Amino acid sequence: MFSELAFKSAGIRNDAITPEICLLAVQEDGEALKYVPEALRTPKLCHIAMGNDLAALAYVPEALRTAEFCLEAVENDGKALQYVPEALRTADFCRKAVEKDGSSLEYVPKALKTEAVCRAAVLADEWGYALEFVPEALKTRELCLWAVRDFNARKHIPEALWQDGEFCLEAVRLHRESLGYVPEALKTPELCLVALQLSDDALQYVPIKLQAKIKKAAKIEDKDDAVKKAIEAAKSLKMPKENSSSKPKAAAKPKAATKKK
Repeated sequence: MFSELAFKSAGIRNDAITPEICLLAVQEDGEALKYVPEALRTPKLCHIAMGNDLAALAYVPEALRTAEFCLEAVENDGKALQYVPEALRTADFCRKAVEKDGSSLEYVPKALKTEAVCRAAVLADEWGYALEFVPEALKTRELCLWAVRDFNARKHIPEALWQDGEFCLEAVRLHRESLGYVPEALKTPELCLVALQLSDDALQYVPIKLQAKIKKAAKIEDKDDAVKKAIEAAKSLKMPKENSSSKPKAAAKPKAATKKK
């Protein structure tokens, strides 16, 4: 990296640093803008520096760090929001940032984390990082079901939703590894079968006492047929309805086999 030490080791005095030297520096390392004399930090030089490293925005002179300048940076990469002055982080500004990169929700002021902004962030997020920065009160069932497709998001879904049998079923149908977050008491044979028919990898999350039974039931030659049957099985499961009770919901248990006389 081009640093202050690089300037000094090259034998360049502060008063001998030219625009040409500064250009070479930021072309090699955008953050070198930090060591460029303020008088030489022109709009063009700052743009070049930011093109190499968004962190350079933090070293752009206040006079140049206008709303228009920062918006251009954010529209290039949403994460540039972290270097935008707080005073410029308006609702519209933040919305544009999270639509570009959902994980930039981390840098949205708390007061501006509205339902619309959080939803936009989660929908735009490709890796599931945005849900971590959504206020708990805004982590709705719908939003979490969208986010559950991503590994990084699943660990930030409220515990109360993982206690809901219907939510667990929907989550497993959307991604088989969701079974790993389902409480043991809700891992019914039907639910485990849905997960296993979608992927053999789900077996690691099936309770040991059910594994033999589930493996036998999941042995279907046609994998595409397995997926179809899993979905059909899921649709036919009788799961508890949502209600206002605060008690955890349990998935329907299979009826015990009638003993032969």
